[in-house]
Amino acid sequence: MVEIGEKLKYFRERKGMSQKQIAELLHVTPQTISKWELNKSAPDYDQLIMLSKIYRKSIDALLGQAKPSFLDYLADPQNVREKIAFNGIRISEEGESHGEDS
Repeated sequence: MVEIGEKLKYFRERKGMSQKQIAELLHVTPQTISKWELNKSAPDYDQLIMLSKIYRKSIDALLGQAKPSFLDYLADPQNVREKIAFNGIRISEEGESHGEDS
């Protein structure tokens, strides 16, 4: 079972934000965010709601209760770059396509 701290860290990193940035938005210390991510403490209800809005994820997803959807998978550009190729074309991180003729 995935603990909430792992999910919070995962979504924060996917959003490209630091613990300090999240802490500022929630009016807590970066140490508080660290404790959450290490499962030493947990956000309260109001903080979960704010995290849900920041990460654009349901509270169920933050708690590790939601099943991942295919649309969430496709919405992550990293997954598209790594996993999907059409006719031998790969998309680089810069958005350039590379095919067999390149």
